[in-house]
Amino acid sequence: MKLYNKNTKLSITIQGDGSEIFDYSLPQPHNYFRNDNRYTIEYALNGYFSTKASYDYLNDIIARFTLSMKVLDTKISSSNDDGIELAHFQGLKSIVRHKNYESIDVGLDNIFYAIKYYIEDLIRESGEGNLIAYSLVESFAFARFIDRAKDKSTLRAKCRNTWNWYETRDWTIPTRKRKLTDEELTMTRSENAKRVNQQRIDKNKKAVINCITGLYANELKKKSGAWHIGKIAERLAMNRETVSKYIKEYNDETATAK
Repeated sequence: MKLYNKNTKLSITIQGDGSEIFDYSLPQPHNYFRNDNRYTIEYALNGYFSTKASYDYLNDIIARFTLSMKVLDTKISSSNDDGIELAHFQGLKSIVRHKNYESIDVGLDNIFYAIKYYIEDLIRESGEGNLIAYSLVESFAFARFIDRAKDKSTLRAKCRNTWNWYETRDWTIPTRKRKLTDEELTMTRSENAKRVNQQRIDKNKKAVINCITGLYANELKKKSGAWHIGKIAERLAMNRETVSKYIKEYNDETATAK
């Protein structure tokens, strides 16, 4: 976003009674507007954040707002008012960042990393192993990045793929690479390829099963009660044939177990 004037105006709409301003020792807003159970606060910030580093710093502050309270919307525009420094917002919750996630190869996708760190903060708050609502992730990303993403579907896909990654790992946070076992070290290249392929199959099958047995399974059914294969395939970033295959296998296994 290109801002032409001297300073930047940050507008944040929050669901709450206004006490959050005092809870997190926020500076006095330049403007305050209330509407029922929500309010909007506006700050003029010193600078127009023209460089990537400064813009990422501004996004970091917005993310901390989102972690600290129920943020409904954020907007950035230019302002001629005297601005304050971002350091005034240090009372907000911090984003804890870890760098040892070698299993994820995403290059320099800053939006991805923000979504990833947000999910991990939610996992830490609720405890590992507890389901994180997808709606929280999407709300966070849309409030913060809708002006930087190509389009809504691209941003939604990024949210879904990141959410799925943690969902298939039972909502745990990996901390280091797993060491290879002696068996894996002595495998031939062909044997190891088969092992990796089987792991991929098991992971994908588990993702499909979790999808059709989870809390939001009803959202993936047609009016007739049949599974909406297209929706499931889109949500899991798989092709329709793979989804149909794993659903059939699951139904067969369930029927045999009975």
